[in-house]
Amino acid sequence: MDLETERERQMKRGGGRAYRSRLESFVDFIREQRQQRRTWQEIATRLCTEKSCSITFQGLHQFYRRHLKRQARSHWENENATPQPVVAKPQASARQPVLAATPQPRSFRQPNPDNIKLTDPTNV
Repeated sequence: MDLETERERQMKRGGGRAYRSRLESFVDFIREQRQQRRTWQEIATRLCTEKSCSITFQGLHQFYRRHLKRQARSHWENENATPQPVVAKPQASARQPVLAATPQPRSFRQPNPDNIKLTDPTNV
């Protein structure tokens, strides 16, 4: 077989180089721009003019979001998020069961047994 067709087949099966984004070399630049409160559109424009790397602002935002997810260490944008309040749970002892509250007893007026007539159909 021809050597070129074999290489083409190998490339189609996924035997080529691993994918690496062209924006990975500009991560520090993007981080600096975000710290300066630039919008994604402004950063994409600056990447195109200053670094000659054309990309849409949506693609830039998706790349940076994925980059932050992959990043193991803490990031300044994640640190500024409002922390969730920590509620301390009371530690219940395993030997003391938690009982439901019982309702207050109601006053009950007992009928007079002398007034009860079982054969009278009006007092049903």
